[in-house]
Amino acid sequence: MTPSGPTIRPTGTAQVLGAALGALFVVRLGLAWWQGQGGSLPIPSYPAWASIVLITVGIAWLAHTTRRLIARDRTLLDPEQAVTRLLLGKTSQVGGALLFGTYGALAWAAAGALPAPLAIERVIHAGIAVPACVAWVVAGRALEAACRVPDDEGGDDSPDTPSGDGASPN
Repeated sequence: MTPSGPTIRPTGTAQVLGAALGALFVVRLGLAWWQGQGGSLPIPSYPAWASIVLITVGIAWLAHTTRRLIARDRTLLDPEQAVTRLLLGKTSQVGGALLFGTYGALAWAAAGALPAPLAIERVIHAGIAVPACVAWVVAGRALEAACRVPDDEGGDDSPDTPSGDGASPN
C-alpha cells in the first residue's frame, strides 16, 4: 500500500549525533577564542539545567498521552495537532542535541581550570545539563514515535518505515 499523502521520515540518529558533535566542536572553538580574547566563560546555574528538565518532562508527558490516545482511537487526534506534535518531537531531538553539545563544550572548557571554585561550579551545572539534554532527545524521539499512525491493513509497522507501508527508508 502506498501512502495517500506526504510522509515525514523519522529523525535519523546520524542527524542528532551530527548536531551534537557539531555544536560541541563549534562552541568549544568559540569558547577557546573568547578566552583568548580575555573573556571569561559563562557561569551556568540551576536554571540552565532545571529548564531543560521541565521541558523534558513536558515532552515525555506529551509522548505518553499521544501514544495512549492514538492506541485507543487515532481519530481522536486532529491531524494538524498530530503533525505539530511530530514536529515538536523532531525539534526536541535536534534542540536537545545542540544544547548537549553546548553544555558539553562548556564543561570541557571549564575542566581545564579545575580545581578553581568557578570551574567546579561550571563543570557541575554543565555536567547536570548534559544528561538532561540526553533525556530531552530521548523524550523527543518517544514523541516522534508516538505520532506514528498504525497501518489500517496490519502492514509492516516497523520504526524504519515512515508510513508503515513496507517501503525502504531511503
